This record gives sequence, structure tokens and C-alpha cells, in this order.
Amino acid sequence: MASTTVVDEIFSDESSFYGDDDEKTQLEAQVSSYDPEPFWVETHQKLLSTIQQALRAPTRVKAASSDISMDNGSPETDSIPRNQRGKTEPIARFLSRLPPSTTESASVGPWIWMYNPHMSPRPEGDVPTLLRKGRELLQEYENESTMLREKHDKSGAKTTAALTRKLNPMRKELERGILDLARETGVIGGKWMLFPTVDQVDEFWGVVVRAMEKGELGDVAKVATDDGGGESRLICVYTENFGDVEDVKRVVSKLVDIGLAGKGPRSIYYKSDAFTHLEISSKNEYGLKASMYSSREVLEGK
Repeated sequence: MASTTVVDEIFSDESSFYGDDDEKTQLEAQVSSYDPEPFWVETHQKLLSTIQQALRAPTRVKAASSDISMDNGSPETDSIPRNQRGKTEPIARFLSRLPPSTTESASVGPWIWMYNPHMSPRPEGDVPTLLRKGRELLQEYENESTMLREKHDKSGAKTTAALTRKLNPMRKELERGILDLARETGVIGGKWMLFPTVDQVDEFWGVVVRAMEKGELGDVAKVATDDGGGESRLICVYTENFGDVEDVKRVVSKLVDIGLAGKGPRSIYYKSDAFTHLEISSKNEYGLKASMYSSREVLEGK
């Protein structure tokens, strides 16, 4: 799946812009190390359009086997949802109606949805309680860690080794506490995250949608629409329960089989919905690992 990178575009006529190879090398290094996750997990979810859309997110509806349509079928006569596949809408029509590369957030919201027609609806859980109690856990950790840091600073210690030895068990306990709370409140979903470039996203999304229609992935998937910026888009492929490691592995194995993920350096990452709701992203102030699994860890049985 070849694509034109930012570097290729900028340096399509090097003589007109940069004559220094060192500058090109520096920019290439910046592009290769770019991490799109912070935007999608920190900034995107706080956008007004994202918040508004979340408040009117479509209800998961189970489709009977007779509702599963083929590419040459006809959509139902009633209205088709503006940001998801209609109950009997042909896959080809759905993909042509809502191509994520050009579908604007202003017209349909921040996400395009595809539901597994073979699965029953999954309750979202008690998110308000998760947020209230989860924030209390985070605040307790923050208070305790601040006291430890202040004590460490006053001690005049030359290294942070002793402080780290005290904080690491606290972080592990905080992570366990949040995940236990997620189970208690029923917020047990999670998702594998893909970050295709804009020129790849339609192809990636099409592969996901067709696999979803066959019941080969999880219960729902979504892809980000065009919000006017960014070189990549987020595709989330959900599973029902982050604790069901076999199902989590099954889904990522299928993503590898259909060419959307790879082993080793091409690892993708799985994040719990609980961490997303609590806005725990990479490089968070608590020192928590934002993702639960990597595809490499799951596929190698680590």
C-alpha cells in the first residue's frame, strides 16, 4: 500500500526549497518519529464536534441474518443513518457514500461507524461512576506521589532510584485499581488502534468494513472523518471485553491476516475504553502505560 509521505511532497523539488542534505535528513527523522496517537487520544476527543457527536452516538442495533446485504443488494427504503451503515445498505454503497478520506466532520460528525451484524448490542456500562471513582483514584495517586517527590527533593539525593522504587508499585496498584473499577462499572470494552495515512485510510477502512460484515472482527469499528488537518486518521476496531485475551488475540490475528497490522516493528496497540474515558494517554502525568497490549506481545504470548 504505497503512499506519498510528507517528506516526498516537501522535497519533490528540492532545488526550490532546501539545498542542504542535512536539513532534509533532519526533517525525515522528524517525520519517521511522528506519533499520531497523542492527537487522537488527547486533542481529538476534546474537540467540541467530538463531544457533541458522543452525546448523540448511534445506538448499537442487532441485525437479523436476513438484514445482511451483499454488494449488489439494495438499501432499505427508510432513511439511512448519516454516519453509519444502514441496516441493509450494500457495503459498496456505504463505502462510496462515506469515504473517510473526504467525508467532513462538519457534515456527519467525527466518526463513521460500522457495526457487526452478527452480534448483539453491548451495553456501554456506568461511565459516570467510572469517571467519578476513577478520578478519585488518580487524585489519590497524584497526592501521594507529590508528597514522595517533595520528600525526595528535600533529602538531597543525587539520583531518583529510590523514588522510582517507591513510585513503580504505586503505579501498578493504580492501574489495577482502574481496571478493577472498569469491570465493576461494566466499562470493559477496548480497541485495537490503526493510524493509516489519509491516502491509505479508504483502503484500510474498506478492508475493516468487509471483515466486520463477515463477523470476523469485534462488535464495532469506527474511523475518523476529515476535520481539516493531520496526515493520519484513527481507525478503532473494538472488542467486547479487554479481559478476554483470547478474543483480543483473535481480532488482532485477523488484522494481521488481512494485511492491516504486522508483527515486530509494525506492532499496533490496544487500549481500554476506561483509560480513554479517563483521558490517560501516552506520556501522562501518572507514568501509566496508556495501552494494555501490543500486537507483538499478544501474538507472541507475552
